[in-house]
Formats: sequence, C-alpha cells, structure tokens
Amino acid sequence: MSLWFLFGCLAAPGFLHATDPAPVTLDIPVLVAGYGSAFFEETAREFEAQRPGVKVHLRGNPRINDQVRIRVMAGDYPDATDAVLLYPNLIDAGHILDLAPFLDGPNWEGDARWRDTFLPGVLERWHTPPNKNNTNGSIYGLPFAHAVWTIFYDKKRFRENGWEVPRTWGEFFALCDRIDAKGVAPVALPGVVMRYGDAFLRAAHYNLVGSDGYRAYNELAPGARTDPRFIRAAEVTQRLTTRYLIKGWEGMTHTAAQLAFINGQAAMTVSASWFVNEMRGKLPAGFELGAMNFPVFADGVTDPATLQTQSAYYFLFANGDPVRERAAVDFFRYLTSRACAQRFARTVDSPVALRAVRPADYSAAMHDTAELLARSPGSFDAAPPASAAQLALINQAMTDARYRLMTGRIMPQEFGKKLEAAASAERARRADPDRVEINHGFAAAALLLVVAALVGWITWTRFTRGAAKASARESEHLGALRGGFAAGFVGPALALFGALVILPGVVSFAWAFTRWDGLGAQTWAGLFNFKWLLLESDVFWFALKNNLYLMLVPALIVVPVALFFATLIHRGVWGAGVFRVVFLFPNMLGGIAATLLWMSAYAPHGGLVNTALVKMGFTSFDGFAWLAQGHLYAALIPIYLWMACGFNLVLYLAAMEGIPADFYEAAELEGASKARQFFTITLPLIREVLVISAVFLVIGGLNAFEMIWLLTSQDPASGSHTLSTLMVSTMFQEFQIGRATAIAVVMFVLVLIGSAAVMRALKREAVEM
Repeated sequence: MSLWFLFGCLAAPGFLHATDPAPVTLDIPVLVAGYGSAFFEETAREFEAQRPGVKVHLRGNPRINDQVRIRVMAGDYPDATDAVLLYPNLIDAGHILDLAPFLDGPNWEGDARWRDTFLPGVLERWHTPPNKNNTNGSIYGLPFAHAVWTIFYDKKRFRENGWEVPRTWGEFFALCDRIDAKGVAPVALPGVVMRYGDAFLRAAHYNLVGSDGYRAYNELAPGARTDPRFIRAAEVTQRLTTRYLIKGWEGMTHTAAQLAFINGQAAMTVSASWFVNEMRGKLPAGFELGAMNFPVFADGVTDPATLQTQSAYYFLFANGDPVRERAAVDFFRYLTSRACAQRFARTVDSPVALRAVRPADYSAAMHDTAELLARSPGSFDAAPPASAAQLALINQAMTDARYRLMTGRIMPQEFGKKLEAAASAERARRADPDRVEINHGFAAAALLLVVAALVGWITWTRFTRGAAKASARESEHLGALRGGFAAGFVGPALALFGALVILPGVVSFAWAFTRWDGLGAQTWAGLFNFKWLLLESDVFWFALKNNLYLMLVPALIVVPVALFFATLIHRGVWGAGVFRVVFLFPNMLGGIAATLLWMSAYAPHGGLVNTALVKMGFTSFDGFAWLAQGHLYAALIPIYLWMACGFNLVLYLAAMEGIPADFYEAAELEGASKARQFFTITLPLIREVLVISAVFLVIGGLNAFEMIWLLTSQDPASGSHTLSTLMVSTMFQEFQIGRATAIAVVMFVLVLIGSAAVMRALKREAVEM
C-alpha cells in the first residue's frame, strides 16, 4: 500500500469515526488579535459535522499567549495552538509534531499534494534541513493567516494632489517633502508600539542584503549589525521618524495612529494587512484605501516586488496518541481547504498563506494588497524563528536602541554598535553560560549594605523594646492565650495558607538558583542569577530606580493631598457627602480600566488632557506625547493622585471620626487655632493609620506592574521597566524562569524589609498611663 493511498484514507470523510469509535476532543487555544475568533469557531463546528467522532474545543482569547505559556511550563500541552512560545526549544525536546509526512499527503479535497496548496516559501520558516536522523527534513509550523506589511494611503487624496506612489527611497522622501509642504503630516506611526517602525528597517535592510544577509542577521552573525548596509537601513528609518511623522507620535497607540491617518491628519500609515479588518466600519464614506509596497534602493539586490509578510503559524503537539494527532492534522487540513481559505478572505478580509484565494475574494479595501500578492515573486518573514538568545536581544536591546534611534538620540552608526555589542554578549554567553560582567559593583555593594543595615536596625529596635512590651503584657488582666486554644483558632487557616501560599513560594524560590526555560530540564546555577542581576544587568538597576521613584514621589503628593481633603470633610466643608463619593469613584474602576481611561485622556490629538491645556492657553501642549518614554513617569503622578487619593482619604477620614470631639472642644477653650488642633490632636491620633497608608504605598511602589505594562503596550524600554514588568518580560518573553524567579526573590526581600522599616520608623509605642 502506497503512502499516498494511506493519506488518502486519512482524508476520507468518516475515517476517524469508523476506525476510532471513542470520541476525540481536541484542545486548540488560538490568539484573538486582528482577525478575531468567530471564523475559527465556525470552522470548528463545520469540521465536527464532517467528523462526528471528533469534538474541537477551540477558544480564542487576547491573553492566550500567557495562558498557554503557563500550561506548557506545567507540562500540560494543548493539541495545537498559535500562541507565541519558545518553539525551537519545544522542537528540540520532541514536543512538536513533524508535519512533513502529512504535507506530502493529499489536501482536504484529495486532488493535490497538501504542501503544494501553500504559497511559495511560507513553509520554509519552520523547516529544518535533512540530517542523519531525518533524511527528508522536517516542517513544524503550519501557516494560515498571512499578513502583508505595507504602507497604506488614501488614493483619492493622492490623486487630487498629484502625488504618485514612490518606487525608491529617494522618491519616497521627496513625496514626504511635498506632503509636508501642504501642511499635512506625511506618516502616522504609533510610538507607544514603536516596533511598528521596524517594518521600514526590515524592508530597507532586506533589500540591501538579500535572503542570505537577512538570515545571517537573524542568526546573530558577527558584524551583521555594523555592516554598512544595515547602517544605511537605519539611516532611512531615522530620517523618516525624525522628520516626517505626525506631531506627538511617540505617545500614540497603534489605533490612534491609524485613526489619525483615516481622519486626514496624516497622509500615510504603516501596518500589516490586519489593518483593514481592525478599521472595518471606521473608514469614512468615499475613502479609497490604497496599499503600496515599501520603497527600494537603486542598488538593492532583491526584486522590488518582494513582500514583507508575517504569517500566523500553528503548531501541533506530539502527545503520544496517534488518534489525537491524526484528528488534529485532519482539522488543519480542513482549515486550509479551498472553501475555508476563500471564506476567511471574504469574511475577515485578510490574506491567507494558500494559493486557493483569488483577488476577487477580497473587498475593494484589500484590492491593492491582493494585487501585490499576485505580482510578488516571493516574500521574507517579518518575524523569523528565534532562539532564547535572540529573544533576549530582540526584547530588550532592540527595544532600547530602537527608541534612541527613532527619536534622534543616537546616530545610526551607534545604533548598529549597540546591537552588535548585545549580539556579541549573547554569543559569549552561549560559549560561557557562567560569565558575568561586573558593571555595577559599587551599586550592588551599596544595596546589600543598605539591606543589611536595615535588617540590623529592625532587629536591634525589636530587642531593645522587647522588655517594655513584656512588662506591659504581664499587666494585661486576660493573660496570654494558651497554645492549644490558639491553634484551634488559627490552625486551619494557617494550614491552608501554608499549603497554598508558603509551600509553593518556597519551591518557586528554589528556582532562583537554577537555569530553566520552563520547557526542558532544570540545571543548578547557584548564585548566578543574582550575580547577573546585581552586577551586570543595566535593566535591573533602571527598574529598581523606577520602583524607588514610585515608592517616594507619589507618596509625597498623595498623602498630603488626601490628608488635606480628609481634614476638610471632617471639619464639615460644604458638599462633604458628595466629595466622599467623588474621591472614592476611581477605586471602583480597577487598575486596568483606570489605566486604559488615562491612555485615552493622554492621547496627543483629541485627548482630554491636551485639549484642556490648549483651551486654557497652554498651546505648547498641542500634540504633546505624554506617554512617550521620556515623559512616562511624570505622567504617572496625576494617575496615582487620581487613583490613590480616594482610598487614603477614606482611611484618614475614618481615623479622624474616631477622635473624641471633647479633645477639640477643650483645645478651642484653650484658644488653639484650627491648624494647631490639627498638628497637636489630629495628626498624632491618626499616626497608626498613616503608618498603614505608608506601608501600602511602599508595597504598591515596589509591586507596580499593570500601569507600566499597559502604558508601554507590554514592551517597556530599559528606562521604563519596573521590577514587576522586568520579571514578567524575563519569564514570558525571554523564557528565563530562573532569572525571573530571582527578580521575584529580590522583590520579596525589598518589600519585606521596606515595609518593616517603615512600620518600625513610624510606629508609636503605647504610653502607659
């Protein structure tokens, strides 16, 4: 029996149901991004009708990346997913199914080889060449949605102004000058998601170096980032971002940049083809959306029609159950069938990585993109496979250097040198995993000394005050609670807390002394992770500095303001009841909702903050980028004041209302002013509450996460990180579990010691009368 015939049997309707009477349930979590999940859920129901013995549990979620990463780290593998994981490591560990044998079989319709139904080159991204263990090579990723990066423009506007689509970079910048002369911003680019600007860098670089040079760049080849051709590509990017972008672009989200283009504030914008689906229903009547390919250099080495693409790849897990694996393969053969591919193009209005889709399947808004695909001789991937070392480079060094390049803080040559230094450090680390460069020896020693001093001071004060407390306890008429009686009260809760919190915490603390990517085996690393953080990592010290800022600066503003308004309400100011509700309202929203609200308020164009300031006569704030990395932490102060003031106000007010009125009456009889009453009666008697408030603010400053994470679109630069965002990035983007746990241990120690120090410093001993 031939292999082709075998796969023909697999493709036959009812094959799985007839051979495997036991029902099969497939677990397929998918990422909900620019395409939504409705199409995939509908396809799953259609497949179940075709294969009655198979149930497809397909669910979409915007946070599926984090959810699946945690599952995979725990060894709970789905049947298939498109979540972003460390697939090279999973492949090496044998957890990903090799699709090459199945791709050599028939497609869903049974009239062609399955691999021949895909667009040229799209299967190469996750293809491994033949070796002694596999003479035919392997393919691990299956593409479906096929995004094309282009420059979008308004065809009607271009036509009315006599602007033509440029072919070369020289023509493109000449066009930008003509657009700028009309008083219109040439390009809208989202600075909050600054990696969108990488599309220009990739396009220019690939055009100069071709596929071999681009592969060398992505494999961290020595000299690839200081190559003059890479520097030329960086020069193009910097020229665009420093001269031709819309005012306030550094503080714009990708949606804000797209809306600025649609509303006519900018003549062009850059995005992938999911832009059309995202903006569905938002394009004004008569808007003629056009898409142009990126310009090329006159001496470029690639075909000008080559496209920059980014496919969504699905990976099937090798779970050891042939029936489930065949069912999963069968579902994806159905997903990539002609009917499904064409329906995706019609309903989602986005390209797919399959030959079956025709230009007529797209809407008018996608006409230009469809024509570019039809004329393209090939494409290069905007997001090639990455190892852990590449992820570390891309996620941090590139983020930092990109920001400085695009804002004109460094020249292209220095940009290349910084990236080359990061690549060199990663290569050296692979050769010597225990290598640590001492960049922050003095700072590390100072931090350890401060921590040791605080521990010593807390211990000393506790022992010196212990005798007084012991004598006070002896005078208590109730006496000490018997041990057995106390255990009956707190024992069950303590047992649960220990089993669910303390024990897992101790186990996870042990991870800080290991190397682990969450997928393979753990290896002992000793103190390496701590030494790397304290002695070598620049990002750790940036994050610690930002945490200290968030501990101190908001507290210095929030506490006095909350105390002031609490005093006014306590004194019976007019409208006190309304103020109680108004000040507490932000706490009802929650941190995420409040942050998203402020993102909208801080929008450079049309945002509440800039609009109000301009109306008040501060015209310099027109288009001001509050969320730019250089202004981010100053912009946090109003948010902290708005969110934290109400909670602390309620704390202080409750404490003030517990003060006997007789104290104030006696003070008035003695002729004490309101201010003197506040400082001699109110403030001393609410001191314990102030201590609690200060501890909350210290813990909040050290644990700050969601606000920074959201305001930086989950991609903070080194100067914007906090310890919490650095921990999450290290764990879920770089897959350095041991290092991330070491950051968590440092945070725990700082929170514990910081809180204890604040309480010890502000606590007032009870005075025996």
